[in-house]
Amino acid sequence: MEHKVTADKGAIFIMGIVYTLLGGIFVIMGAIFAVAFYEQDAQMIGVIFAAIGSPFLILGIVFLVIQNRKKKTAQRLVDGGRYLWAEIVDLVPNFNVRINNRHAYIALARYVDGNGTVHLFKSHNLYRYPDQSFMYQQVKVYIEDNSFKKYYMDIEEILSKVQEH
Repeated sequence: MEHKVTADKGAIFIMGIVYTLLGGIFVIMGAIFAVAFYEQDAQMIGVIFAAIGSPFLILGIVFLVIQNRKKKTAQRLVDGGRYLWAEIVDLVPNFNVRINNRHAYIALARYVDGNGTVHLFKSHNLYRYPDQSFMYQQVKVYIEDNSFKKYYMDIEEILSKVQEH
């Protein structure tokens, strides 16, 4: 069975959806107004609507492309199958993300290579606080090459499954 990557649907994804929808609506309204008032002097209303909507539409598409690239990169790393084992050493709040007045968490994993160099890896945002059995477990970190610049921490593999009722 193929392992699926869970993408963090963060602010970039939400802004991409909202901007694309709003920009698309304004561009479509601008086109409709431009066609409807083609023979009259009010054709400029359509141009204004389209001019306002175009930057939002373009930004929304860019945000969605960025999110899609992140997910594809992570999936490519997982499909490549080259990973190392790192130990979860800390769980820190991400003060940049807050939902319902609660911060998301980021797990930090530590890997020591053969030269004694310590590498720290960050997980994607966790929106619920994991139980304490989470700490000091081994987690797979998929890497692209020995530079460790592109990686994906498969944190979902060790998180306990929670079913809300």
